[in-house]
Formats: sequence, C-alpha cells, structure tokens
Amino acid sequence: MDLRYSGRCLCGAIRFEISGPVEPPVACHCRECQRQSGGVWIAVTAPKESVEITRERLAWVSVSPMVRRGFCLDCGGYLFWDDLEEDTIDVAFGALDDGSDLTLSAHIHVREARIPLPDDGVPRFEGGLPESGVASD
Repeated sequence: MDLRYSGRCLCGAIRFEISGPVEPPVACHCRECQRQSGGVWIAVTAPKESVEITRERLAWVSVSPMVRRGFCLDCGGYLFWDDLEEDTIDVAFGALDDGSDLTLSAHIHVREARIPLPDDGVPRFEGGLPESGVASD
C-alpha cells in the first residue's frame, strides 16, 4: 500500500509530503515542547528521506548541539523536531492534512506535564520512549 501524508503550516507558506508509513503519534509533555508549542506537542515520526518540503519558508532553531526545531518564517508554525544523529524526523501531527487513520500511541515525559493527563488508556512514560529517540528532548 502506498501511504502518503501531506501537511502545511498555518499560513501555507510551507507544505510537505511524507511518502510511506509513519510511526503512530506520540504526545510529548517535556518542558521544551511546552515552551515551543504552548502545551503538549503531538508528532508522528518518519524517515528523513521520506519527507519532502514542497514549499519552503522553513527556518531551523538549534535547541542543543544535536537537536533542531523547524518552523515557518512567516506564521511561526512549528512543524519539525530533528535529532541530527537519527535518520528519522518528527512531524507535527496537527500540521497533517489528514491523520484520521492514526491513533495516539504514547505519552512521553509525563513527569514534566503541567496539566492532568486524560485517562485515555494510552501508555505513559516518565521519560522518552523505551529504546527510541522519538520526540525525546
């Protein structure tokens, strides 16, 4: 099956496509994601080579020597979390045009959550995902 996801920033200055499957969405509750997004940040993870930016007004801010976050220069929409040592990139779930086939798979960094988490039955982790760098700051 040829899976393809598309998305954009709020103003549409940046459009992207993801060819192939993505990992299920993960909700990150770390302080960095809170500061960047204003609350919890939900992302899907895809291989970097499967993400194509079709309209580019993208800027990157380094948050550590090995991590950068991508956002739109026009509207400020936060779209990407990129660990430079990994071959995957996290893409904002809310920026996808349609993700109705995807289901939240985990809450991570819940020890840093500032609001009560819903009793949604989704696995929770005090830190990042076990054996993964997905969305872990």
